[in-house]
Amino acid sequence: MSTAPARGGRRAQTRRRIAEAAAALFAERGYAATTLQAIADAAGVHVQTIYQAFGTKVAVLAETAAVLVAGPDEESSTPPPERKWVRELFAEPDPVRQLFLYAVHMRTVSERYMSLLDVMRVTAAVDPEVGAFLTTAERGRYDGPAHITPELAAKGALRHDLTAERAADIMYALTAYDVYRSLMVDRGWSATDTERWVAETLALALLAPAAQ
Repeated sequence: MSTAPARGGRRAQTRRRIAEAAAALFAERGYAATTLQAIADAAGVHVQTIYQAFGTKVAVLAETAAVLVAGPDEESSTPPPERKWVRELFAEPDPVRQLFLYAVHMRTVSERYMSLLDVMRVTAAVDPEVGAFLTTAERGRYDGPAHITPELAAKGALRHDLTAERAADIMYALTAYDVYRSLMVDRGWSATDTERWVAETLALALLAPAAQ
């Protein structure tokens, strides 16, 4: 019988447990009021474990964000191109379906991530380190569209008046986390209706008629 550690290994499991504890505390207390000792207590580890694994509180914040974006079925350390949803999206030949898969992915991420994003936005105004991380994280959100639209262009699926870069800009704007919150939280749309609207809007905005 194998005695190998579960997926990701013990160290990765500990990092995830710390990140999940931090996510809950940041949402409940805010970033400034959450101490590393409180995170350690909630995660069931010694505070020195956090210092050894992360070094700083903003590094814990970064890992927390990475875990929430990756989701429960992926390790935060897995490069995005190797993640299951990304491989499925690029294996899909239908451009409309590709956009739908991306719309679904961003909906699920927004549900996990928005509480932490709110905390970071408030904190960034008074904490330069958090502000710098938030800027980096938002730049990272552009990576998805920036990789998808050149592939759509290569197969002739984009509108003739769009470059891959302009298409990525549009995709980036239409899949912002706040779009999902506006529809699902503020206006009470279902996840299904929201995903469908975002995907249909992306298709109309980006794809040539023959690809729709």
